[in-house]
Amino acid sequence: MAARVFAPRRTAEPRRQGGGAARTAAVEVRGGGPADRSDADDKMDGKDDSGSAQVGRSAAPAAGTVAQDALDASAARIALIFRVAWSALTPALAYPQAIAAGGVDAWQHAAVASTVVWGASYAWFLRHGRLVPWVAVADSLLFCAYLALAPWILPAAAVGDPTTWVVGGASVAIFVASWSLAPVWTILLAVAESAAFLVGVVAAGKPLIGSHDNQAAIFVLQGFLAVAVMRLIRGGARRADATLDHVARARAELTVERSRLHSRRQFERNLHDTVLSTLTVVARGTLADRPDLVRARCGRDLALLDRLDLDRLDAAPETSGLFASIGWEAGCRAMSVRLSLPGEEPRLPPDVVEAIAGAVRESLSNVERHAGVNDAELTGTAVDGGVRIVISDHGKGFDPTATTADQTGVRRSIVERMAAVGGRARIDSAVGRGTEVTLSWRSPDGPGPAVPARRRPEPDEAAVAAGYRAGMAWALVVIALVWHLYCGSLLLASRDAYQPLWLEVAAWLTILAVVVGVAVRGPTKPLPVAGMIGAQLLVLAAAAGGLAAIDGSDQVVLWINWIPGDIGWPLALVALHRPITEYLGWSALVVALCVGAVLAQMGPDAQAIGRIVTALLCALVLQLAAVVAYGLVRRNGALAEAGVQEAARISDSRQSLAAVARDRQRWQRELGASLRPLVRALAHGALDPADHEVRARCAIEASRLRAMLSELTEAGEHSVWRRDMVSSFSGAAADRSATLEARIAPDFGEVPEPVRAELVAVVLAILRLTSPGEAVVTLSGCTEDASATVLLPVASERSAVKAAMWTLLNRVRAAIPGTVSTDVEEPGSSSFWVEVRWVS
Repeated sequence: MAARVFAPRRTAEPRRQGGGAARTAAVEVRGGGPADRSDADDKMDGKDDSGSAQVGRSAAPAAGTVAQDALDASAARIALIFRVAWSALTPALAYPQAIAAGGVDAWQHAAVASTVVWGASYAWFLRHGRLVPWVAVADSLLFCAYLALAPWILPAAAVGDPTTWVVGGASVAIFVASWSLAPVWTILLAVAESAAFLVGVVAAGKPLIGSHDNQAAIFVLQGFLAVAVMRLIRGGARRADATLDHVARARAELTVERSRLHSRRQFERNLHDTVLSTLTVVARGTLADRPDLVRARCGRDLALLDRLDLDRLDAAPETSGLFASIGWEAGCRAMSVRLSLPGEEPRLPPDVVEAIAGAVRESLSNVERHAGVNDAELTGTAVDGGVRIVISDHGKGFDPTATTADQTGVRRSIVERMAAVGGRARIDSAVGRGTEVTLSWRSPDGPGPAVPARRRPEPDEAAVAAGYRAGMAWALVVIALVWHLYCGSLLLASRDAYQPLWLEVAAWLTILAVVVGVAVRGPTKPLPVAGMIGAQLLVLAAAAGGLAAIDGSDQVVLWINWIPGDIGWPLALVALHRPITEYLGWSALVVALCVGAVLAQMGPDAQAIGRIVTALLCALVLQLAAVVAYGLVRRNGALAEAGVQEAARISDSRQSLAAVARDRQRWQRELGASLRPLVRALAHGALDPADHEVRARCAIEASRLRAMLSELTEAGEHSVWRRDMVSSFSGAAADRSATLEARIAPDFGEVPEPVRAELVAVVLAILRLTSPGEAVVTLSGCTEDASATVLLPVASERSAVKAAMWTLLNRVRAAIPGTVSTDVEEPGSSSFWVEVRWVS
């Protein structure tokens, strides 16, 4: 370790790392840079940029599609469950029906086996949890083939029957296609299934007009309803993604603004450690006989002030080696600094170098200004992956616990500066025992702390975005009404099949009343539990009445029985805001009710029970899909609403940061206009630092800069009035060639406005009586009491000044309501101490 003693002398600045000219500016921590979504909406709707139709969505996930990707993953799981479940049910539905009709032939075995194999293949194709468009097309085409070949794979009596496993599987295929394909392809496949169904009917020699054309129409209707539901769901997902993209952009911009504000704070901290320190020692005459040091320090400070140009505040500073910076700081002092540093400099990150060098600069400045000694010692030690610096003196010392919020040199320029880069600063001092400052930094073990991943907003299910929720809920209302009106047309077309007809009509009207009642109340408003149970029981009672009115034991399993396909929609509407398990429970009651009706009218007929269960399953597929879809839309809406709320919070934060930035920019412009000429003149030797007027001017500018930096470290709602107050006090003192130290407690903002205004006015008037020197103003208070004290230099005409002070104090006693006490004391032959205290 080499030991060197730095006596006061002209010292060249250290060279930048990697060579180059001598460094002439203080440095600061770098700011951040702005962050830079591709839109897949057109492909989602089935069109590329040229407008041509696409079979399916792009498999590659685009940026900014969080909600859409989540929707696709959920859709893939639902499609997989429905297709595999139906394939597994096919043997249980097909064989009892075939056996009851006289036996199972080879074609029927082949059809059932191929359906089971296709279900397993479907699961393999969707094993990665993504929808595969061509698989959905193949699924629909397979069931088109089954429908066209119905005379060969179904019993002759079952061809054209809507309760067969083939018709149910075709309905599932339409539902799956709506998730995977563009709307036009879904409709085309639904029409293809309808045509294939009619081909099978014709091939079996059965008439088209009658019951069969109704089922063909149902395929097309299912296609349109599935497309309508999916367009609403995907539209909600796109809107959610757009909201999240907006939030992401706002968050990125906020990060940049915070980085810039942090950069400005670093810059202001450097102002405190460099320009303010230089002006203070010049004002006190410490460097009166060392104009060379004044020129060197002011040359460095001038380069820093040039960065007050707002376009350059965020520029990344160039860094020099730590020990070179320390050596330059030690050599620019009006005192001797014994410097002991290792021969080899440790490798440190640039921001750590800047932080330690700045903390060393402030520590040496404090020795220079406050210790009352002409020497200090600085020792550096390299430790494992870091460095340790100790600055010590044998001066006056101080009590670290007695520092106030206005004394920011130690707290902000040393302690907080080191903490910002993961280092530590320890201050050991006591009155009369000197001071020792220990700065230490060590590289963290391992790769460093993990950067937390961006958390997705947690949605509040009770505050789901109304737009998404209402759109889907009203779509279900429309579907339920359309389907119920279609069932009404079946009822009117076959009115002779119901005995009594009025009971069937009453059942239909009761279900209509439930649907209309939900619509009038608003489908987005959850029903009370009692009202929900009452509505569902009313629907079940109407269904029971409708089933009882069907005339003929075999009619209950024919197409005239509209109950199985219709009853699920009002139940779904009523149960929208309840867990899906409740809807499944009510659906099970519907199945039990319909099976009970078959048993009551036809006895334990396995074929009839199979047909009614198949019809129910075909209907429940789309209804259950709608309920699940509503849950997905609700979660997307909640996600987007949470994003909107976060965007509002970010907007508020950005506005606050912008206000702070504008305030700082105004201060910096004013500061640059007043400080640059003075510092430039000192740097070029145009002003003599020993001249009394130059020292007074430096004292005034140091006072203004100290007040500004003290204000810029404050936070809270009172910052604006406090800034203006400090500015007014500094101006009044400067008019009398005096400097000012303002100590204004944040709680002073709670003092009632009339009282606060009078106290500020009397302080300003008293400052206009001061002589050249240093004045100290202290303001504190709350809603019930306040005090203002002024310690000011008065070198001449002391009797007249004292009389003027009492005149001001008598006036303020008369102007402020409540109890006001005043006092004027003379602690010395050249100063006065004035106090005004108010109690409500």
